[in-house]
Amino acid sequence: MPARLSKLKRTGTPHREEAARPVKDPRKRLVRAIDLLDANLGVAVWDGRKDSLEVLVLTILSQNTTDPNALRGYQNLAKHLPGKHTGKDATTLPLDADGNVDKVKLRLSNAATAVEPPDWARVAKLKQKQLADYIRAAGLPDAKSGAILALLGWLDETVGQYSLDAAIDKLGVDAAMEALSGLKGIGVKTIGVTLIEALGVDLCPVDTHVHRIINRLGVVDTKSNRDKTFELLKPMIPEGRAYSLHHNLLTFGRTVCTSKKPDCTHCFLRKLCPSASALIASGEVR
Repeated sequence: MPARLSKLKRTGTPHREEAARPVKDPRKRLVRAIDLLDANLGVAVWDGRKDSLEVLVLTILSQNTTDPNALRGYQNLAKHLPGKHTGKDATTLPLDADGNVDKVKLRLSNAATAVEPPDWARVAKLKQKQLADYIRAAGLPDAKSGAILALLGWLDETVGQYSLDAAIDKLGVDAAMEALSGLKGIGVKTIGVTLIEALGVDLCPVDTHVHRIINRLGVVDTKSNRDKTFELLKPMIPEGRAYSLHHNLLTFGRTVCTSKKPDCTHCFLRKLCPSASALIASGEVR
């Protein structure tokens, strides 16, 4: 999941509230978990519309690398093939004490509001090797350049312009997701992240944290198949709750329900979680 430029907005006053008892039905268990996450962490709130093509390309570049590296690849591409000036101000990017882009505070989904994009029409005409050279700082340049060119080619065929917003407006969210996921190098999670961050779509993309926690909670049982988790989870989430659930699960997965040594003993979802007892008995907890 790419980071964002500004701090995630939350509403409500976080307070300690714990699950009192198990909930047998997985759907009801999920709803109770959503309520408890919102109570303990606050309700995550979408911070406004962004250009979805810019967010998607930044998200592609962020795969398997650091966010500053992804940003460098994007800025280098825009430097060599500058697009129309839109008044975005890269000086608003957060910097660390040494004057470098702060890798902790940087959140790439919002970098789309600060960094001028490249000229997508010119990018689409590049040879793959040329594009790979421009974005090399982001790592995996061959794979990522192929994905970007496939995306731009699909947009040209679909709407005759390099606008993902226009393609989504034409096809609708579900059809656009299906079409984009058929492009090599663009997965369901990458598309989901783009849709919620750029357009505020009511979805919960499934990354490693979301997948792990939803399976530990017994809401689904999908082993290592994240796309299956997304498919099964989507209709179970109450309307309007997916964005906050996604971000709260990211926070919860990084701090409490970690991959190794989860803090089950002090977890506010412990009595709700069918995996907690086994994890505690195994000694694999903090």
